[in-house]
Amino acid sequence: MNQSPHTPPAEVAIIGVGPRGISVIERIAAQLTATDATGQPERGLILHLIEDSQMGAGNIWRTDQTRTLCMNTLAGAVTLFTEPGSTVTAPVVEGPTQYDWIRLLRGDAEDTLTDIPEPAIDLFRAHPPAPEVAEDFREEIDQTVPQSNPSRALYGAYLRWAFDVALALLPDWVQVEQHHARAVTIREDGDRDVITLSDASMVTADATVLAVGWQTPAPNAEEQALAQAVEDHPELIWIRPGNPVEQNHRDIPEGETVLVRGLGMGFFDIMALTTIDRGGVFHEDPTTRSGLRYEPTGREPHFVISSGRGYPYLPKSDYKSLPPSAKLARLKAVISALKAQNRDVASINYDTEVWPAVARDAYEAYYENLHRVNPEAITTSLQAITETIDAVDVDKLPTALRPHVTSTDHVFDLRAWEYPLAGVNGTVADVTTRIAARMAEDIRHAELAWDSPLKSALWSISASRKPSSLLGAEGRLTFESRRNRFAAVMAIGQMVGSGPPLFRTRELLALVDAGLATFAGARPQVSVQTDGGTATWQLTSPTTGDTPLRSRVLIDAWMHNPDIRVPGDPLGQALMADGRVRPFANYTSDGTEAPSGSPEVDPDTRLLIHPDGDLDPRVQLIGIPTYAQLPDTTISPMPGTDPLMLQETDKTAVDLLRRVGLA
Repeated sequence: MNQSPHTPPAEVAIIGVGPRGISVIERIAAQLTATDATGQPERGLILHLIEDSQMGAGNIWRTDQTRTLCMNTLAGAVTLFTEPGSTVTAPVVEGPTQYDWIRLLRGDAEDTLTDIPEPAIDLFRAHPPAPEVAEDFREEIDQTVPQSNPSRALYGAYLRWAFDVALALLPDWVQVEQHHARAVTIREDGDRDVITLSDASMVTADATVLAVGWQTPAPNAEEQALAQAVEDHPELIWIRPGNPVEQNHRDIPEGETVLVRGLGMGFFDIMALTTIDRGGVFHEDPTTRSGLRYEPTGREPHFVISSGRGYPYLPKSDYKSLPPSAKLARLKAVISALKAQNRDVASINYDTEVWPAVARDAYEAYYENLHRVNPEAITTSLQAITETIDAVDVDKLPTALRPHVTSTDHVFDLRAWEYPLAGVNGTVADVTTRIAARMAEDIRHAELAWDSPLKSALWSISASRKPSSLLGAEGRLTFESRRNRFAAVMAIGQMVGSGPPLFRTRELLALVDAGLATFAGARPQVSVQTDGGTATWQLTSPTTGDTPLRSRVLIDAWMHNPDIRVPGDPLGQALMADGRVRPFANYTSDGTEAPSGSPEVDPDTRLLIHPDGDLDPRVQLIGIPTYAQLPDTTISPMPGTDPLMLQETDKTAVDLLRRVGLA
């Protein structure tokens, strides 16, 4: 390389080497390779990769974790590589999707691989995984199909391979230094930054990318009280909110009743870790309503479960393929019209301008499917139903559509899925009986999949999340409507579209039927009660008549959104203290500022924005923490969709190379 002896190499730090960190490295490699083609730059590059967990997989996707925990994404629906036509600046580098990687890894016959792009096959064969990868995961990869939910460890192996490929694609003049530590502070030193690591070493950087993923905020007032209760009463056990792989699930006692808050994926993970990983076995049994029978060991706890809604996230449909595309005709038309108007900040009222289209699309999806699978249920015509859907206020549609069908069983009511326990009251046994019966129906609908009108409607709501988020990005929604119907769409879509694989719902219902899981209701409240000097947690819910439920164990089976206003990690605290970041603000319809938990970034470069509005000269932030400003931050890149995550990592890589004089 023709590097000037007077020009020191640029130093770039990437903090967090999971999926996004890997993608940034790969995008840097793609851009530098293109630069090399026109002549080597006069300046070298040192890449500092900072990760305190497994390099390339991070903590969530560690390859040494239990194989019981699975991805909530299908094997055929995730990639880490750009594709022809992608909205990127650095050259496209085609690589295999996770499922294609698995097929290549297990050595499928050549004539079955013709649907994999040749460049992806070439990349795999130019950089083959270590032989032990196929050996370690042999049983799983032999059974994997496109609609499988791979273990998180197997996804970690895919990520680790992609990491190795990204490093191999870097020009040989790039120096890579890996730091197995946590970044704890970052401070300005002239026109560079000095990053202090948890091992007391320091890294100097001309540019830094924060690809840190989920960052836990500081404890809130309730959590401080819970922590104080545990300190005052050592007999109490509290499993704090967090990612299940990081929670102390081994502290959950065997054979005891435990109180749980949370009925999303965090709970299903805890459930699997304390049943399957403690020797419990779920046997196939077609005579049961879940299709499973649980064989206990006595080591599993008895779960008493509650959540904000009080109802479990719905199982994903068993389409026997990747999920379908939702029609969303009305939503697309509304978005097109609003985009043509170039709406500015806080100029879109989601409640009145967007929500009706989302709801009408869902109702249409329901009745179109009902007409297809059960036309005898319709007393008028699909055209008459569609006309009613477009003519009647969306909140009155269940009543307006009743005359068009033969029975109330064929009436879709979207509000019922927003508040699934509305009007439900009774004892824990009563509530459990009702929820379990509905879970059996959830399973049946998930098995019907394509042929379930209900699933079609709910999938329409779930599919509305991304276009709604894109429309509202950069604060275009009024804060009031963001907190109202937009939040409802996100919440319903999360419950119905980001729920567990079908087998997890079957397992939970099997635990209910085994007497090892009951439901305590919605909107739980927790307090500490002492009796004879012994303390217990007490949980109450209005669903169960405020009947107190007690245990010495409380599990918070959920995760906080990151919140830069109250950062819990030293790095976030340092950035706030030094005035290098400010919360992104939404605005009300009257112009009142409403700060969010997201750090504000420049959308074109992902550079942090200071409290005075200036761009940070060196630090970029990508991914999950920017959820309030930018859309789709938690979604894995899906093949064929021009993923926003890969657009973001490309934009970040190209910008940082430009700023350090290498692009």
